[in-house]
Amino acid sequence: MTRTTWKFVKYFLAPGLLALVLSATGSADQTRATYRFCEDPWPPYTIGEIGRQPESGIAVELFEELEHRLGMAFELRLLPWKRCLLWAKQGQYDGVMLLTHNDDRATYLHFPTPVHRDANLVWARSDRSFDREFRSFKDFQGLKIGVTDGFTYGVAFNQAVVEHNLTLDSAPSILSNMLRLSLNRIDIFLVNGVAGESALENRPDLRNALTVYRGPFESVPFFIGLSKASPITAYLPLFNEVLTDMTEDGTIERIFGTQSPP
Repeated sequence: MTRTTWKFVKYFLAPGLLALVLSATGSADQTRATYRFCEDPWPPYTIGEIGRQPESGIAVELFEELEHRLGMAFELRLLPWKRCLLWAKQGQYDGVMLLTHNDDRATYLHFPTPVHRDANLVWARSDRSFDREFRSFKDFQGLKIGVTDGFTYGVAFNQAVVEHNLTLDSAPSILSNMLRLSLNRIDIFLVNGVAGESALENRPDLRNALTVYRGPFESVPFFIGLSKASPITAYLPLFNEVLTDMTEDGTIERIFGTQSPP
């Protein structure tokens, strides 16, 4: 029995049942529950096709480690992003594999200990010059800003959109925004470095045509989301404990790697 499985048993079983579990000869894998988590295709975090299990990705590796430490079984599925959020809200799925926090999501999801931090960057054509340095959101005024459907860019950015009357132009994916950027259909595009570089991995021609600015965004935490409509909410303290252990022993850093903005 692993250290984390021992925590799971101690946390949820009364002393009498604990003795029974310890004396049982059956495999824990035969009795553990299966919980369903969804995400959309979001390389390098989740790689695969909508409607299928993800083939690979950082978030997949994270859940494989959690499966081992928690003694749970997870069924992972790639869905259109809005459907994933809706079904997690309704309890048809037990949670979301990886996402950022906002007030709306907090009404139907619990957010355990964060697993990663990253900041959105400002992408532009490398042959384009600007009369500003993107030190504040006000520097986005007058530009057509590419954003990705379903992404959240933080409270400060949302406030700046209203305060500075910023112009947003959305597209369904990171790559489609990169292509629009290369064709001058948008002036800048906002996405974090890990996801942006992954989208361009097989497009060196497109990558060479683009450059990246640090921009005004602060690093934000990434979380696993646990549906408040699912029985999995009972395990929120255990998720917190296990994720803290994984952070302290270096497992989280190994899975996500160290990514520094330019």
